[in-house]
Amino acid sequence: MFDKGKRARRQNEDDKVFNRMLLWLAAAVVLELLLLMLQKAYVEMTFSAPVAKGLLEFFKIFNIAGVVLLAGCAVWAVLFARGGKPVALPAILAAASGALWVVSLVCRFIYPDGVRVLMLFPAGGAVLIVIFFLYQRPFFYNAALTCGGLLAVWLHKQYYMNHPRLITACIVGGVVVLALAAALAFQLRRNDGALGRIRVLPPESNYFMTWLTCGVTAVVMVLALVLGVSASQYLLYVLAGWLFAQAVFFTVKMM
Repeated sequence: MFDKGKRARRQNEDDKVFNRMLLWLAAAVVLELLLLMLQKAYVEMTFSAPVAKGLLEFFKIFNIAGVVLLAGCAVWAVLFARGGKPVALPAILAAASGALWVVSLVCRFIYPDGVRVLMLFPAGGAVLIVIFFLYQRPFFYNAALTCGGLLAVWLHKQYYMNHPRLITACIVGGVVVLALAAALAFQLRRNDGALGRIRVLPPESNYFMTWLTCGVTAVVMVLALVLGVSASQYLLYVLAGWLFAQAVFFTVKMM
């Protein structure tokens, strides 16, 4: 009887996790559809030229207003945190303002390719959502780092000839992020997976794969810059193969 009740509770917990995953996936689909509509209205001008012009004016205004909103929401969240109040609402508004601000910058300054690039994020996010809910937390972080590398190398392959400085800055910034992630992994290892009071990884986590992921991804990104656009296609296969190898490794660990 006890085992039956335990199985029922476990099944109920699994159903809740699965439902949360479906909600996040649905949000990714909705975001992808919104970006597709933006592509049609702003870039392809499917509806009318005044609509595209109105969107451009909105992006110009929000390039400044977005910073003000983001800063205001951040201050709001800090004040709530110091007062012991829930920070969920200001944090959500800050994230939404920041995301919309990034969209306005990309759509205005990387025309007409910006929206096509943004459409990659919901698709990649859907993959990471599945990994987050089905696999161990270390694989999620490693996959996020690898997907970032894949995005950087793909951008290099597609747009380096038209935007060399921007793509170079993205790759250099990505290497810096990977270095910080490796340093953070060392810090987490010393603190048994905790960062202050926040539990980031389980105490028994293996950090070797995270360091290896940071190294492999950084080397591939640098090679893309050194070897040129023609080599980027093959470097994409390297990172995709590394992501698949990690999936196999962590799947075996779950068995």
